[in-house]
Amino acid sequence: MIVDHVAASGTGTADAQTLHRIEPVAVRVEVEAAGFVLEAETSLLANRDDLLLLKVFDPAIKGHTDRFAYWFVRP
Repeated sequence: MIVDHVAASGTGTADAQTLHRIEPVAVRVEVEAAGFVLEAETSLLANRDDLLLLKVFDPAIKGHTDRFAYWFVRP
């Protein structure tokens, strides 16, 4: 299972070091390239009010970031 903070569409892994965010599609592509298959995902941790511009540790957004959760299995 992978849970992480969402980065803006088109950013890939560019914000990983600065904002501690990653684009969900970048995670999925990398994990599937390693031979895993996405079995489930949830939007339970999503927060559409997060503008994806702040570092996840910023007090203005900490604990309220837009996050994704993927469950992968090895076939």
